[in-house]
Parts: sequence; C-alpha cells; structure tokens
Amino acid sequence: MANLSTQRITVGLPVYKGADRIAKSLECLQRQTFGNFEAIISVDDNDAETAAACRPFLVDPRFRMVVQPRRLDWVGNFNWLLQQDLKEFFCYRQHDDTTAPEFFEVLLQAADNETNAAAVYCDCQFIGRDDFQILHSIEGKSLDRMLQYIERGSAVPVRGLIRRAAIQQAGLVRSDEFRAPHQIYGWLAKLVRWGNFRRIPKALYYKLEHPKNFTGDFFAKPEEQRRAAWPTIFTGLLEAAMPLCRTPEERLYFQQTILGRLVTYRPFYPGKDSSGRLITECLERLRVEGNEHLLREEEVPRVIQEVETRLALFERSQISRVLYDVRQRSRFGRLIYPRSRMRRVMYIVRYLLERFRYKMTRMLLPE
Repeated sequence: MANLSTQRITVGLPVYKGADRIAKSLECLQRQTFGNFEAIISVDDNDAETAAACRPFLVDPRFRMVVQPRRLDWVGNFNWLLQQDLKEFFCYRQHDDTTAPEFFEVLLQAADNETNAAAVYCDCQFIGRDDFQILHSIEGKSLDRMLQYIERGSAVPVRGLIRRAAIQQAGLVRSDEFRAPHQIYGWLAKLVRWGNFRRIPKALYYKLEHPKNFTGDFFAKPEEQRRAAWPTIFTGLLEAAMPLCRTPEERLYFQQTILGRLVTYRPFYPGKDSSGRLITECLERLRVEGNEHLLREEEVPRVIQEVETRLALFERSQISRVLYDVRQRSRFGRLIYPRSRMRRVMYIVRYLLERFRYKMTRMLLPE
C-alpha cells in the first residue's frame, strides 16, 4: 500500500448514474504503478445506486466518497472537486474511462522534469474504434502559448496531470445555461497562461464513447440548442486571453483570431449567411453576459473586417489559406518580438516546421 503521507496526486471522479461503469475505472486506479494518490469520488444528486457501486472501494484508504445532496451537474461537480484541498497535481477521471497501469508514473516523471508545465498529458485512444485524440505540446511565451491553444482547441490536457498552482491561477470553470458543454476550453486556455502544456506521445488514456455520456448527450440535442451553446466559447476564450494583452494591438489580434477561428469552423451553422449569424450571436452573447469590456464597441468594426477578410481568403483555395496563416503569424511575431527581426524570422520558421509536423502526424494516425 502507498505511503499516504507522500501523496502527490488528487484524482477527482465526478459521477452521476454511472453504477454500471464506475467499478472498472476505480479498479484501473488501484492498478497504477504509482500508488501515492488520493481519489475523491463525488456522487451527484444523491445517486444511491452509484454510491453503492463505489462503496466496496472505500476499504482502500486512498479512496473517499462524498454524496452530493442535490444536482450539481458536471460543471458544478468538477468545480466542487477543484475547491478541495488538492495535492501537488490534480487528475480528472471520467467515470467510464480507463488508463494504462503506468499512466501516473509516466506523466509524473515528465512533470517533474518540466516544472513550468501547467499540464502533462498523453494521447487518448477511443475504445471500440481505431481513433486517437492528440494535442502537440504547447510552449513559449505566454502570448504564444495562448495563440497555439486557441488555434488547436482541444480538451485532451484536462485528462492528464494538472499542476495545483496552475489551477489556483485559472480558477473555476465557467457555467452557462447549456450545461457548459464548451466551457472546458476557456478553462484550459486560462491554465496555459500559467505554463506549458506537455504532451507524452503515447496512448495511455482510453476513452469510452457511448450515447449516454455527456458528449453524446450534447450532440443528441436539437441543432438549435447546439448552435446556441457555440458562442459561449467566444466569451470563454476572450476571458482567458485578454488579461495577457498589454497593448491595443495585442487585444485586437486575439479578438480577431478567436472570432475568426470560431466563424471559420462553425459546425452548427450551415447555410449561406451562417458566418454573419454567428458573428451577431457571439456579440450578443457578450452583451447578455455583461462582458462587453472583452470586446469594446469601438473595437468591433476592425475585428469584423478582419474576420470577413479571413473568410473570403479561406474560400478561395488551400494556398490562400496557408498564405493568410503565415501572414498572420508574421504579424504576431512583430507583437512578441518588436525589436528583433532575427527572432521574428526564427519564429516563423519554427511555426512552419511545427505546422508541417502536425500535418504529418495527422496523416499517419489511423482513420
């Protein structure tokens, strides 16, 4: 049994109606080759059946369970766990997912080797299909880290080890009226302000996809509900990025980049006028939330103008898209290296190499 006085990891397991799958996840934790952790099981809404499934594991002194008397939903339950007396690292474990036995050991060794890493994580393999989720490491200056995360937008790091100091800086996950399906992205963007995101290129995390999980439930909702939730990402990313911006030029760059990214992707906005509708709804979302300070009225015209330019170029050809991205990176290089042309050139070269590496990695992954 692990020496409980040297626990370094707090595992948070929020669970609701998970009686049929929680045992496998808890058994997986017990098989970890690094055993110095505590596991807090937070059972939502007085779910007696799930609590009963967890109770046999409480003979292990590393495990404890709290049964919430009312419904917190995933975001409330996740935030409740974040407010506990966390150890050096926090590990969020979904009740229906598992990991390799060496998961903690491998990630903890990497975290100890890179003390400025806010999160250390591995590749995620889906169970039941030959598919993977990856996010390449994110490092560099704080503004550069933020830009990389906005461009790549992935929830993968939340499944790794997250440093307590980074969580204290980020605060809690934002809530919304849609059960917060997208708010994890804004929270991760706040984490990356603190330090690097470090990828371990091994598939040590195994994610079970099924219709009853949170993601499946969201995508089963009517399209208008999914569409209404999409603009909440805009506020979340602006809220994460704006505190880093020291000049009007930096604010403008990130406002344009965040809105441009959302409008270019827009998965729930089909139709000819979809981009205009999404822009309008993103701005309206700021107003409804009382967050107009994140994008002030006088800043709006230049932001929209750049987004429309981006959309027009992206519709032309792949070459136009690449040239636009490089031009925008060059513009960003002038912001972070205003006094050194050599550093700006090196920055663009690194960006192109990283872009090529990312494309090659995606090509080599199983379809």
